[in-house]
Amino acid sequence: MKKQLLLTATAILMAIFTIGAQVAPTVYSDGFSGLIGINFDADGNLWATEQGSGNDDARITIIAPDGAKTVFMTGLPSTYIQAAGETVGAHRTYQLPDNKVLIIVGEGSHPMSESLLIVDKSTFTPGTPLTLANVEQTISHGAFIHAQGFVQSNPFNVTWDAEDNLFISDSGANSIVKWDKTTGVLSIVKTIDRFPNPLPFGPPMIDPVPTKVLAKPDGTFHVCQLTGFPFIEGAANVYNLDTAGNLSVHESGFTCLTDMAFDPNDGNLCVMQFGVFGPVDSTLNFILGTAAVIKLLPDGTRDTIAQGIGGLAPSFTFDEAGNLYVADLVFGQVLKYELVSGANETAIAPTSVKAYPNPATDQVTIAYELAHTAPVTVEIFDLTGRRVAQFNEGNQTPGAYTIRWDGTNGSGQKADSGMYVYRLTAGRALTGGLLHMIR
Repeated sequence: MKKQLLLTATAILMAIFTIGAQVAPTVYSDGFSGLIGINFDADGNLWATEQGSGNDDARITIIAPDGAKTVFMTGLPSTYIQAAGETVGAHRTYQLPDNKVLIIVGEGSHPMSESLLIVDKSTFTPGTPLTLANVEQTISHGAFIHAQGFVQSNPFNVTWDAEDNLFISDSGANSIVKWDKTTGVLSIVKTIDRFPNPLPFGPPMIDPVPTKVLAKPDGTFHVCQLTGFPFIEGAANVYNLDTAGNLSVHESGFTCLTDMAFDPNDGNLCVMQFGVFGPVDSTLNFILGTAAVIKLLPDGTRDTIAQGIGGLAPSFTFDEAGNLYVADLVFGQVLKYELVSGANETAIAPTSVKAYPNPATDQVTIAYELAHTAPVTVEIFDLTGRRVAQFNEGNQTPGAYTIRWDGTNGSGQKADSGMYVYRLTAGRALTGGLLHMIR
């Protein structure tokens, strides 16, 4: 048990602190709820897809290059799946020719859940979001999947081939599905087999859970997978797949992958590690701060190009210049990594952030230094993402500062023993660390 906790703590610390040797993220946009997908359009606007709270309140927001946000569509399907203990709604938004927009809606009870919806964005007026009444075409993906005998359907992501046929990763049916643009016919390209669970707990067979299919220049595809409970570290693969359904392992040894893209500058494949699942006998949840974007290099090595993500990350994308953007599901933020210019001017002085004593039994001091004037907020979260304490310090000038947390929550009650994550936000820069409270 102690060894498991040590490994858990090490994983979090690696995720938080190795960013010092890389490019630190800045907050590009925030204030989202259930943020799943992010994608750029040709004008440099970032489209953010929020899955909602389970009350058919999923929505799509357009983030302009200057940071201004405009809600594009509201009232999209959003369902709380009680058996899985999670909310599922709209997943991704993609731009189509002729001013059309494609919206992927996952598993759920709404009549338009498990579908691909197409709307015309030329009918959109800023200030008046589109609704389901504006849907021009519905691709009934889930109805097709259930007709094939599958119990679950959860379309999660798509890609296109050279003829603009859609290929859909269905994480509920463990299948890759083709939608023929000419005929409108859906067909299963490949259903990925379950694999034996080597652990003494959990189901005897583990679902592969394909989360992304990505077209390659040669007309074939890559497929990545999350894998189902118990979300074993190193069990996820990146596959090669052709249109005839031939599947082979491209690279293995990954953990809980949810997205893929090619780096626009060097053409190398990059994958999104959603997070690492904690010990089943203690955490029983994904560990905050363990998300990462990993680049697969031609010589077989791997380079982690983005860490320091405070929560869990379902998706990422690149802008035209090659800078990286990551969606943080837990904290509702889009983080930007300046990979191209290497510009990393931050208000927080490097290596200045410390928390002591750590472990602590009562009071904790968080010390930091500002290199530039910035508004400062310090927040304390437990490992489920629930905020325990918050300190709004206002606008602070360059210099050294300390904040003392007395180990209580907002109601004045003592926080339980366990691991906590602290996040320091100064302007649009952020950093964080791990606290261990012992009662």
